[in-house]
Amino acid sequence: MLHRSALIPQLLATMALLAWGLLPGELALGRPTRIRDALCSDLLSKADYERMERGYYEQILDAGRQLGAPVGQPTTSRNGWAHLDTPPFDAGPLALVVNDVREFVLKPSLSIIHDGATWSTNERGMRDRSYPTSKPPHTFRIAFVGDSIGAGWGVDDGKGFEPTLERLMDERSRKAGGQAVEILNFAVPGHGPGQRWEHFTRVGWAFEPDLVLYEATQADMGWDERRLRGLLPRGIGWDVSFYREILARAKAQPGGTMESYKNVLKPFRGDFLTSVYRSVTAECRTRGVPCIWLLVPRVGKPTDPEERRKLIALARETGFSAIIDLSDAYDGLDPHELAIGPNDYHPNADGHAQLAHRLDEALRQWPLGRQPEPTNPGGGHRP
Repeated sequence: MLHRSALIPQLLATMALLAWGLLPGELALGRPTRIRDALCSDLLSKADYERMERGYYEQILDAGRQLGAPVGQPTTSRNGWAHLDTPPFDAGPLALVVNDVREFVLKPSLSIIHDGATWSTNERGMRDRSYPTSKPPHTFRIAFVGDSIGAGWGVDDGKGFEPTLERLMDERSRKAGGQAVEILNFAVPGHGPGQRWEHFTRVGWAFEPDLVLYEATQADMGWDERRLRGLLPRGIGWDVSFYREILARAKAQPGGTMESYKNVLKPFRGDFLTSVYRSVTAECRTRGVPCIWLLVPRVGKPTDPEERRKLIALARETGFSAIIDLSDAYDGLDPHELAIGPNDYHPNADGHAQLAHRLDEALRQWPLGRQPEPTNPGGGHRP
């Protein structure tokens, strides 16, 4: 699908700087102005979007949910815990249920049409072309960790922002005569922050990435806590390293219900996300791989300035190598031209192309030759 080519020398130098921890904690690459009135004109209201997001992302977490996605039927496993025998989101043909904190992954070796879009996965269950596990010589490999937007929900194969970015970077690199650029897509629709990282750690490190791009959305705050409400009653999540200490502080005990865990865990919603982020950055530092935190917007979904500020501050505090904020990527643009439908905030092919070009621009604008900066106690660099 892609030509094998090379990474421009400037990008190589930048990656070396990242590996040495020389880049600042935040890249101020977004436009300052936010023009949201046009985006909200006659699409869904904020409350409508929030209800839709709860239905799409939480799925099995709240009993009595009535937002359309079929829920799998619980059965009893050999260890006595209930689990689902069908996928817990509205992509049954795409999903494979797993009995761990990820809940579900994409089926391997798919080639189908789902909701009007072509969907293909490789033999590893990635919505991507096939890659050899061992990194080929003269190749710069990027691992992309994300959710439905990163996976290209609602658009045809090759039309998401990840494959578009890969083509842009690889073509520019090839023309410069350097290394090939590969971006491996480990995104799974519906995965919360911790699930994204758990999935990548299980399948991604074997591919020897030189850089990790970790996708975040404004919905991330509280997502892990909401997921755990449904997982803990099934005996799942108790042994996950980035949840374990917080569950102990919350005094959560096995044998509870979704409602009881909701009451116990809600005060710790921010702590769960903090722990996930710290786990991401710590593991990347241990392996000597820089990790960039990437905030992506949702079409027609207004960005709450305070939530955005908190997320960026948390990403900086927890020590990501760099921060790229694309939350203004759709400002001033007609959401009807960028969404896959009037009731769905996922970007269409044009919306993904907009994200890809903005991200490509951000990566090319990294400053080079910057001296090391003091770090804060969380491991991130001060702006």
